[in-house]
Amino acid sequence: EARCSAVGTGMLRHVAAIPGGGPNGCSHPGCHRIAKGLPGSWQPVCQWLPELDAKLNLTDAHCIRSITPWVSSRELNLSLVDFTPNYLCDAKAMQRIHFSSLDPSRPRFIVVMRDPVMRAFSEWSMFALAWNWDAERNFTSAMEGKLSALRRCNETLFDQPLLLETLPTEELAEYVQSCYRQGRAMMYPQLSMYAPCILHALRYFRREQFLFLRYEDLMKMSAEAIVRLVGHFSGLHLDAELVAQAVEGGKCQPSHREHSAPPPGSNSSRGPVKGRPMSFSDTSPDAADYLADTGTHLERFFDPYNQMLVRAIGTPFRWRRRDHRKRFLNATEKEAARVALEQRDAQKAENKRKRKAKLREQVKANNEWAKKQKLRRQASGRKASGRRALRAAMAEARAEGGGKLKA
Repeated sequence: EARCSAVGTGMLRHVAAIPGGGPNGCSHPGCHRIAKGLPGSWQPVCQWLPELDAKLNLTDAHCIRSITPWVSSRELNLSLVDFTPNYLCDAKAMQRIHFSSLDPSRPRFIVVMRDPVMRAFSEWSMFALAWNWDAERNFTSAMEGKLSALRRCNETLFDQPLLLETLPTEELAEYVQSCYRQGRAMMYPQLSMYAPCILHALRYFRREQFLFLRYEDLMKMSAEAIVRLVGHFSGLHLDAELVAQAVEGGKCQPSHREHSAPPPGSNSSRGPVKGRPMSFSDTSPDAADYLADTGTHLERFFDPYNQMLVRAIGTPFRWRRRDHRKRFLNATEKEAARVALEQRDAQKAENKRKRKAKLREQVKANNEWAKKQKLRRQASGRKASGRRALRAAMAEARAEGGGKLKA
């Protein structure tokens, strides 16, 4: 049963149509309330399941979207796993994690870092070319704009980045919070400057609470090696059966690796596995050209931050030029890649149109459902009013007839 919150779920427009919803309703702030008859209240992670009404006889339910920070320390006995690229470079988030922990020595952090140049390029490719969040579709121009903004944020630290190591915690937190903009998306150079975020995090947590991995090394590991590494570091229970389940079907296999046989000593019976690539760095037909044009300049820019990183974590993380180089395409290959990109853009536009049309249909269905409910309540109210009027008339007639009412 969800706990009550001061605001209920009144900020969600569709909830008012759910019985008991609205500003005075009772709902856990970490819950999302959905109803069978309101498809507009459903979300990808909170869909209406047939067994809710077929087996449990429910017409509405609460879907848990987030347990923290709303669950008290002694309310549940569980280990919470969360993943995001944002927390580490959000100074306030790291502070909240520290101060809200009953034992700040218990949290464990896994930090995966890619070659800074390639990470920035891959993020730009995702937001500008794949998702169309960024209107700047030229990587060189995008990085020039982001670096100019970073210089304006703090010119002294931009020109003398090694001063970051000597900053008091409060000033370091202010720099990370303002110049990284809470670690939000499309901070291409900032989120590739790993050292300032890690320096700040290490002011609150011990080095042994962090597992730092190079993305390039992770992609070379087998699924079984990854699962065992994470299990050993986190202290979570791990046995042969769990390892087999994680490895089966390539669920934990880096996307570009393919195995034709299980690792020696493994009980897995899986066959060849090839995952779907989740990298966006090949989206642009001009990827190799962009990286060649900007690579040398960005190498020089990121170098002092990479040196700070090594000193901060005590691990000799190094990236080579080949880690941010791609094969140049010939004219025919570039043209084919551009056509494919245009087709993807057209398909995304069509999918967006369909989603909007579906949303309009859902809103229309919700409004019709709410209208029917209102008419039913009004009809019920009229019936009740008619019955009250009839009882009043009968009482009045009885009074006039000396307590007897003739048919």
